[in-house]
Amino acid sequence: MTTPQDTAEQRAEARAEIEGREACLVRRVFVLHHLIMRVGDRLSAEIGLTSSRWLLLCAIGESEARGESPTVSALSESALLSAQAVSRMLAAMEGEGLVTRSTRPGHGRAVFVSLTGIGRAALEATESLAERFEAGMLCGLNEDEVGRIEDDLARLIENVTRFEQELHQCER
Repeated sequence: MTTPQDTAEQRAEARAEIEGREACLVRRVFVLHHLIMRVGDRLSAEIGLTSSRWLLLCAIGESEARGESPTVSALSESALLSAQAVSRMLAAMEGEGLVTRSTRPGHGRAVFVSLTGIGRAALEATESLAERFEAGMLCGLNEDEVGRIEDDLARLIENVTRFEQELHQCER
Protein backbone atom coordinates (compact mmCIF):
# COMPACT_ATOMS: atom_id res chain seq x y z
CA MET A 1 0.00 0.00 0.00
CA THR A 2 1.35 3.44 -0.89
CA THR A 3 1.13 6.42 1.37
CA PRO A 4 0.66 10.02 0.17
CA GLN A 5 4.31 10.58 1.07
CA ASP A 6 5.42 7.64 -1.11
CA THR A 7 3.36 9.02 -3.99
CA ALA A 8 4.90 12.49 -3.61
CA GLU A 9 8.38 10.95 -3.47
CA GLN A 10 7.63 8.83 -6.53
CA ARG A 11 6.37 11.90 -8.40
CA ALA A 12 9.51 13.84 -7.42
CA GLU A 13 11.73 10.98 -8.60
CA ALA A 14 9.84 10.71 -11.88
CA ARG A 15 10.08 14.49 -12.38
CA ALA A 16 13.82 14.43 -11.66
CA GLU A 17 14.29 11.56 -14.12
CA ILE A 18 12.39 13.43 -16.85
CA GLU A 19 14.31 16.66 -16.17
CA GLY A 20 17.55 14.69 -16.29
CA ARG A 21 16.62 13.23 -19.67
CA GLU A 22 15.65 16.67 -20.97
CA ALA A 23 18.96 18.16 -19.84
CA CYS A 24 20.74 15.19 -21.37
CA LEU A 25 18.84 15.73 -24.65
CA VAL A 26 19.87 19.39 -24.77
CA ARG A 27 23.49 18.41 -24.16
CA ARG A 28 23.28 15.76 -26.88
CA VAL A 29 21.88 18.33 -29.33
CA PHE A 30 24.77 20.67 -28.50
CA VAL A 31 27.24 17.83 -29.03
CA LEU A 32 25.56 16.88 -32.32
CA HIS A 33 25.73 20.50 -33.51
CA HIS A 34 29.44 20.74 -32.72
CA LEU A 35 30.16 17.39 -34.37
CA ILE A 36 28.23 18.43 -37.48
CA MET A 37 30.17 21.70 -37.70
CA ARG A 38 33.50 19.91 -37.14
CA VAL A 39 32.79 17.26 -39.79
CA GLY A 40 31.39 19.94 -42.10
CA ASP A 41 34.63 21.92 -41.68
CA ARG A 42 36.71 18.86 -42.56
CA LEU A 43 34.62 18.05 -45.62
CA SER A 44 34.33 21.62 -46.88
CA ALA A 45 38.06 22.26 -46.41
CA GLU A 46 38.49 20.07 -49.52
CA ILE A 47 37.02 22.94 -51.56
CA GLY A 48 38.41 25.81 -49.50
CA LEU A 49 35.35 26.50 -47.32
CA THR A 50 34.26 26.22 -43.71
CA SER A 51 30.90 24.94 -42.51
CA SER A 52 29.71 28.50 -41.93
CA ARG A 53 30.75 29.65 -45.41
CA TRP A 54 29.12 26.52 -46.84
CA LEU A 55 25.87 27.47 -45.12
CA LEU A 56 26.12 31.02 -46.46
CA LEU A 57 26.72 29.78 -50.01
CA CYS A 58 23.65 27.56 -49.71
CA ALA A 59 21.52 30.41 -48.35
CA ILE A 60 22.64 32.72 -51.17
CA GLY A 61 22.01 29.98 -53.74
CA GLU A 62 18.52 29.30 -52.38
CA SER A 63 17.65 33.00 -52.55
CA GLU A 64 18.98 33.31 -56.07
CA ALA A 65 16.97 30.22 -57.10
CA ARG A 66 13.87 32.18 -56.00
CA GLY A 67 15.04 35.13 -58.13
CA GLU A 68 16.15 37.20 -55.14
CA SER A 69 19.44 38.70 -54.03
CA PRO A 70 19.71 38.26 -50.27
CA THR A 71 20.85 41.04 -47.98
CA VAL A 72 23.47 40.67 -45.29
CA SER A 73 20.64 41.02 -42.77
CA ALA A 74 18.60 38.22 -44.36
CA LEU A 75 21.66 35.96 -44.50
CA SER A 76 22.38 36.73 -40.86
CA GLU A 77 18.88 35.65 -39.90
CA SER A 78 19.01 32.56 -42.11
CA ALA A 79 22.38 31.43 -40.76
CA LEU A 80 21.52 32.35 -37.15
CA LEU A 81 24.72 34.42 -36.98
CA SER A 82 25.28 38.06 -36.10
CA ALA A 83 25.29 40.54 -38.98
CA GLN A 84 28.89 41.39 -38.06
CA ALA A 85 30.00 37.74 -38.32
CA VAL A 86 28.20 37.33 -41.66
CA SER A 87 29.67 40.57 -42.95
CA ARG A 88 33.20 39.45 -42.02
CA MET A 89 32.70 36.08 -43.71
CA LEU A 90 31.26 37.72 -46.81
CA ALA A 91 34.21 40.12 -46.98
CA ALA A 92 36.59 37.14 -46.97
CA MET A 93 34.43 35.29 -49.49
CA GLU A 94 34.37 38.37 -51.72
CA GLY A 95 38.17 38.52 -51.51
CA GLU A 96 38.27 34.90 -52.68
CA GLY A 97 35.97 35.70 -55.60
CA LEU A 98 33.00 33.65 -54.34
CA VAL A 99 30.52 36.51 -53.92
CA THR A 100 29.97 40.14 -54.75
CA ARG A 101 28.36 42.70 -52.48
CA SER A 102 26.50 45.77 -53.69
CA THR A 103 24.07 48.47 -52.63
CA ARG A 104 21.01 49.63 -54.54
CA PRO A 105 19.48 53.07 -54.82
CA GLY A 106 16.32 53.34 -52.76
CA HIS A 107 17.27 50.51 -50.38
CA GLY A 108 19.05 52.56 -47.75
CA ARG A 109 22.15 50.93 -46.32
CA ALA A 110 21.13 47.37 -47.26
CA VAL A 111 23.95 45.33 -48.78
CA PHE A 112 22.93 42.73 -51.35
CA VAL A 113 24.97 39.58 -51.99
CA SER A 114 25.32 37.56 -55.20
CA LEU A 115 27.27 34.46 -56.14
CA THR A 116 30.00 34.79 -58.75
CA GLY A 117 30.81 32.06 -61.24
CA ILE A 118 33.42 30.76 -58.80
CA GLY A 119 30.82 30.86 -56.02
CA ARG A 120 28.33 28.89 -58.10
CA ALA A 121 30.99 26.28 -58.85
CA ALA A 122 31.81 26.02 -55.14
CA LEU A 123 28.10 25.67 -54.35
CA GLU A 124 27.79 22.87 -56.90
CA ALA A 125 30.82 21.16 -55.34
CA THR A 126 29.07 21.21 -51.96
CA GLU A 127 26.32 18.96 -53.34
CA SER A 128 28.58 15.91 -53.41
CA LEU A 129 29.93 16.86 -49.96
CA ALA A 130 26.38 17.02 -48.63
CA GLU A 131 25.63 13.58 -50.05
CA ARG A 132 28.75 12.12 -48.38
CA PHE A 133 27.91 13.87 -45.13
CA GLU A 134 24.30 12.68 -45.14
CA ALA A 135 25.32 9.10 -45.97
CA GLY A 136 27.77 9.06 -43.08
CA MET A 137 25.35 10.66 -40.64
CA LEU A 138 22.39 8.45 -41.52
CA CYS A 139 24.33 5.18 -41.75
CA GLY A 140 22.27 2.34 -40.27
CA LEU A 141 18.97 4.25 -40.22
CA ASN A 142 16.05 3.15 -42.38
CA GLU A 143 13.72 5.45 -44.30
CA ASP A 144 11.04 5.40 -41.57
CA GLU A 145 13.58 6.29 -38.89
CA VAL A 146 14.93 9.17 -40.98
CA GLY A 147 11.39 10.45 -41.55
CA ARG A 148 10.64 10.28 -37.84
CA ILE A 149 13.86 12.12 -36.98
CA GLU A 150 13.03 14.83 -39.54
CA ASP A 151 9.55 15.23 -38.04
CA ASP A 152 10.92 15.30 -34.48
CA LEU A 153 13.60 17.84 -35.41
CA ALA A 154 10.98 20.05 -37.08
CA ARG A 155 8.91 19.97 -33.88
CA LEU A 156 11.97 20.77 -31.76
CA ILE A 157 12.84 23.69 -34.04
CA GLU A 158 9.27 25.00 -33.75
CA ASN A 159 9.38 24.64 -29.95
CA VAL A 160 12.73 26.39 -29.58
CA THR A 161 11.66 29.15 -31.98
CA ARG A 162 8.51 29.72 -29.93
CA PHE A 163 10.55 29.66 -26.69
CA GLU A 164 13.00 32.19 -28.15
CA GLN A 165 10.09 34.50 -29.03
CA GLU A 166 8.74 34.15 -25.49
CA LEU A 167 12.14 35.02 -24.05
CA HIS A 168 12.37 38.02 -26.35
CA GLN A 169 8.95 39.26 -25.19
CA CYS A 170 9.99 38.88 -21.54
CA GLU A 171 13.13 40.96 -22.17
CA ARG A 172 11.13 43.97 -23.38
